[in-house]
Amino acid sequence: MRGFGAFLGKELHETAHTWRIWVLPAFILFSGLSSPLITFLMPTLVDRLGGMPQGFTISVPDPTALAAYVEYLGNLGELVLFALVIAYGGIVSSEVRSGTAALALSKPLSRGAFVLAKWLSQVLVIAVAAVVGTAACIALTAALLGVGPAAAAVAAVALWSVYAIVMLSAMVLLSAVLPAPAAAAGAGIGVYASFAVLAQFEATSRITPAGLMPAAQAVLNGAPAHWQAPLATGIAVSAACLAAAVWRFARREI
Repeated sequence: MRGFGAFLGKELHETAHTWRIWVLPAFILFSGLSSPLITFLMPTLVDRLGGMPQGFTISVPDPTALAAYVEYLGNLGELVLFALVIAYGGIVSSEVRSGTAALALSKPLSRGAFVLAKWLSQVLVIAVAAVVGTAACIALTAALLGVGPAAAAVAAVALWSVYAIVMLSAMVLLSAVLPAPAAAAGAGIGVYASFAVLAQFEATSRITPAGLMPAAQAVLNGAPAHWQAPLATGIAVSAACLAAAVWRFARREI
C-alpha cells in the first residue's frame, strides 16, 4: 500500500476545498433540516389549500418527532442514495479519463492504495455528513416537535450509513470496471433498484444488505429488527467489491 496515507490526505483536502463538499454532504444536511420543517408545516399547508372538491378530503396526522425522523430516513434512503450513485459514478474512471490517475501513479503510489484511499476518503465524508445531518435533524425536531425517539433515529441512521457504504463500494467497483462515469452511474442505479426489490421479500431481506433499510425503519419505529445478518453480509459485499475493484484496476490500462 505504497503512498496510501499521502494520497488519502490529498483526497480529503480536495473534498473539503472543491465542489465535492457540496454534493453528498449538502444533500444529507438538506434532508436533516427539511424533514422536521416539512413535517411541522404540513398541517398548515394542507389547511391553506382549502376549497377541496366535494367528496374529497385530505387527512394529515398530527406532526410528531417520530414522523420527522421517518421522513429524514426516507430521504436518506431515496434522495441521498440516488445522489451517491450519480456522484460516484466517476470516482475511479474520471481520474483515468482526465489523466490524473496516471500522474498520481507516476509517484510512489500503488494502484491498490489509489483505489482504497478514494474509497476511505468518501467513507469518512459519508460518516461525518451523517453525524452532522442527524444532529441538525434532531436539534430542529426538538425545537419544533420535541426530542422524540432520538436514540432510535441515531441507530437507524447508523444502519443506513452501512448501506450507503455498501453502495459506495459497489460504485468503486463499477467505476473501476466501466470506462464511462455515465455507464457506471447507470449500472449503479440498477444495483440500487435490485436491492430495493430484494428488500421486499422477507427471505432476501433478512440475509442480504438489502435488508439494512427495512431494519433501519424497524429500529426507528420500535419494531423487531433483523439487522445482524444484513450488517454482516453488507460488510462482506463491501469487502468483495473493494477486492474486485483493486484487482481490476491493477490490470487496467492507464
